[in-house]
Amino acid sequence: MAKFIPPLFARLYLGIIIAIVISIVMTLYFSDESITKSDMTSFNADTSYIFREVSSSLAINGVEPEAYIQSLPKNLLAFNIQWQAVWNNSPECETCEYLYTIDNSMIYEDENGVLLAAYPLPNTTGAILISDQYHYIDMLEVINEDEASNDDVTNDEVNIENLANLWQQHPEDILPVILLFVAILAISAPLYFPIRQLQKQINQLIDTNERFGRGELMVRASAKLSEPVSSLATSFNQMAESITETVKENQIFAQAVPHEMRTPLSRIQLATGLLRKSSTEPQQVALLDNIDTYIDDIDELTKQVLTFSKLNAARSEDKLEGKLEGKQVINLEAYFDDRITQLNQEQTKQVILYCHQQELECDPAYLRLVFDNLVKNAIRYAKSTVIISVETKPDLGANAKLIITVDDDGPGIAKEDVDTIFIPFSRLDKSRNQQSGGLGLGLAIAKSATKRLSGTLTVSSNPAGGASFCCLLNSHRDTDT
Repeated sequence: MAKFIPPLFARLYLGIIIAIVISIVMTLYFSDESITKSDMTSFNADTSYIFREVSSSLAINGVEPEAYIQSLPKNLLAFNIQWQAVWNNSPECETCEYLYTIDNSMIYEDENGVLLAAYPLPNTTGAILISDQYHYIDMLEVINEDEASNDDVTNDEVNIENLANLWQQHPEDILPVILLFVAILAISAPLYFPIRQLQKQINQLIDTNERFGRGELMVRASAKLSEPVSSLATSFNQMAESITETVKENQIFAQAVPHEMRTPLSRIQLATGLLRKSSTEPQQVALLDNIDTYIDDIDELTKQVLTFSKLNAARSEDKLEGKLEGKQVINLEAYFDDRITQLNQEQTKQVILYCHQQELECDPAYLRLVFDNLVKNAIRYAKSTVIISVETKPDLGANAKLIITVDDDGPGIAKEDVDTIFIPFSRLDKSRNQQSGGLGLGLAIAKSATKRLSGTLTVSSNPAGGASFCCLLNSHRDTDT
């Protein structure tokens, strides 16, 4: 449902237009009501005066109303005066519509907009009807006669002439429409440009935010923005500076610790070597073997920490987005076969490779980190078989997607653990032993290496109940690196 909702600024533009139209329509409506009531009051005052004069003359002269009214001038005060012998609370006019009752008169309006006031005459059964003269109706008839006589005049010319005549005679009918368009232009035009500028600035800030989220830690929002976007940009830059400084400190710390740990580890290895030469007791030899195992675990941990730290290091300013150092065209089948041989030397599990893609251009170091860690994880947890599938599928864009799928027949991954297995040092079991539970950095390294290849890494369950890791990479070959 949300995809059918227009963007914020489109709703803002539309809301302004609707508000303008509604305000103008309401203004015209109430103005028309006020003008109509004012016209009614003025019309009632004029017709009341005429009625009083006529009724006074009838009382003085003692003549019949019908004969007296017929003897009056036709254009008396620009009003038409008629006598209705039988008054039954409505004029003898099929198209007249009742409007108001003011004082002792009832006001009607016919289909042509002509006002008519009815005044019942005391001591009689009739009423005096006073209405406006039909000047404009006669004029329209003249216009129609002119149109009929001018057959050589085009329809456009006739419409323009009619419109001009209507504007001259009744500008109040056209003026509201003109007022509406003028008001929309007068209000919308000054609002459009600042709102459009605000929209562009917000889009720039969104783009900067997205680039920062993709790992371009040196990108900053422009300071040449208008309020209130400039305050938001300043706040974003301050946050970015703080995050960048924290990331750099963590990277320096993460890279320094493994290096510093190797010196005492080397000394411990030297000491255990010297002790091994002088130790003959089986218990002492077994204890030294355990110490060597712990040293190997710590050494492997320091290597993985250093690898993970380097993968998450901020990109240098001169490195273009999406381009990796050391790109090569790799024969995938031969490359993966060699890696499987190295990873499955004990051959305790069966590893099956289905490779339907021949070549890929990428950094082999990143591809090795992704493939090795996924396969080692699958071999560790599989019961008997690991299946690796490499294939391509068309993408929605111009490129194709390379899909590397690693399936095992192990216990699988619970839904509540799917969001945590890629976090450093998170494992499904609580063991710290490398042979049983690993060190908890393999999948985190695979995830980071996939990002450096501009790909995505996801996990789900396969039909056998085990884990299924899916890595999607762009399979096109760049020629500009």
